[in-house]
Amino acid sequence: MQEEKFQSSQKEQEKVKQFLKAEVTRAEEVISRKQQQIQELKQQETELLQVKERELAEARQKLRQKDKHLQFSEALVADLRLQLAKYFDSYACKVSGPGLSAATVNNPTHVLVELTDSGGKPYSTSQLSITAELEHLPKVKYAVRPATPATGAKRLKLKQLPAGKCLSVTTISPSQYKVLYTAVSQGQHKLHVCINDREIKGSPFTLTAYIDPTQLERPVTVVNNLSGPCGIAFNSRDEMIVSECSAHRLSIFDSRGKPITTFGSHGERPDDMIAPAGIALDDADNIYVSSEHKLQKFTSSGELIKCIGRKGNKEGEFDDPRGVTVYNSHAYVCDRNNHRIQVFDVDISFVRSIGSYGKQTRQFNAPLDVQFDATGNMYVSELGNKRVQVFDGIGRAIRIIGQEGVKLRAPSGLHVADKYVYVSDSSSHWIVVYETNGQFVTSFGSYGLGDGYFDSPYGITSCLNGHIYVCDCDNDRVQIF
Repeated sequence: MQEEKFQSSQKEQEKVKQFLKAEVTRAEEVISRKQQQIQELKQQETELLQVKERELAEARQKLRQKDKHLQFSEALVADLRLQLAKYFDSYACKVSGPGLSAATVNNPTHVLVELTDSGGKPYSTSQLSITAELEHLPKVKYAVRPATPATGAKRLKLKQLPAGKCLSVTTISPSQYKVLYTAVSQGQHKLHVCINDREIKGSPFTLTAYIDPTQLERPVTVVNNLSGPCGIAFNSRDEMIVSECSAHRLSIFDSRGKPITTFGSHGERPDDMIAPAGIALDDADNIYVSSEHKLQKFTSSGELIKCIGRKGNKEGEFDDPRGVTVYNSHAYVCDRNNHRIQVFDVDISFVRSIGSYGKQTRQFNAPLDVQFDATGNMYVSELGNKRVQVFDGIGRAIRIIGQEGVKLRAPSGLHVADKYVYVSDSSSHWIVVYETNGQFVTSFGSYGLGDGYFDSPYGITSCLNGHIYVCDCDNDRVQIF
């Protein structure tokens, strides 16, 4: 019985072994098939990579060929441009038009560029690019701030001056182009005209942008609530500084008339002011003020640097000083009732005196203001002689303005801008404009309270933005035209 059970058990074990062997065989077959499939996939992947690498290599080869073609084309274009530039360096273009030497601020003007061959005949081509740019001179303004124990002296770079914009370059004919531009600030500019990024002969062209005095009929802005504004000037940040005679102070505004600060008060101390009149600034923005019988020098922040003077007729003494200007590192002061111009260095130490009482040339009767033009000619307004007397750089009287044609009655404030002389006529309550040669140009204003009318206009100046600023003294305001 036990023998039968043992045999039966062996048979069962044998069946299990055979079953397991069969399962192992089937598993090995599955593994083999999977390995073969993996091998086939790897082979396909290798073949696909080889195909892609061949395609990539072909694409790179084509790209290199295109790069060579592009480099050749660029070299050809550069050579053509160079040849054209050399051609136009050899043969000058004809440049003409009203905007070649002068422009009016905020008014469009133009120049004409005509291409010519060696014989001066018009030359036409389609392989040109005409461009233009307007640049203000100087390009950037600087100011030197006074030294202090904490900071020392500083040379500060201020904002770049506005120049203008070239509105368009249009083709009039295959050989002629029109460059339209607008200057937005007065003074000297350079107009660059380029062909294929190279300046043509004669470029840059130097021109001057002027304020057109014939367009100053109505103010664009009025600064009210002042107290007897008399003198006016601008610093290097285009901030407007006004001396308020009745308030015994200086007030500072931005160029649009927004208040910034004030300093000064009535009193007898050196930094006090009594009826400040004339005002001028040097290159470091130091402020020179004529007050009652004295001349004061302040920093741009209103700190007193020096004060000189008392009532008298000796050197450095005054009797009702009025207009002040700074030119060539010297301060010029109209000593009204002493009938002379006193000259001081930048430390306001006396240098010399100009003129004496009288009505002849080089004589004065109640001088109220003094200004210089760009060539160094000096202009002096005389209340008593009802004229503006002009002197050259060595002190010779060369011209009288305001005694012929449109005559002056009470010339007070002066402003010389480029080729024009602006004169405030306090008794006639208007501004009279002459050319620097004395030729009458125009006048604007009359007695009244409304905008564009005046009551005893006095100080007058302009800003680079192309506006004229007038102290309307007895109307207690500054009008901006």
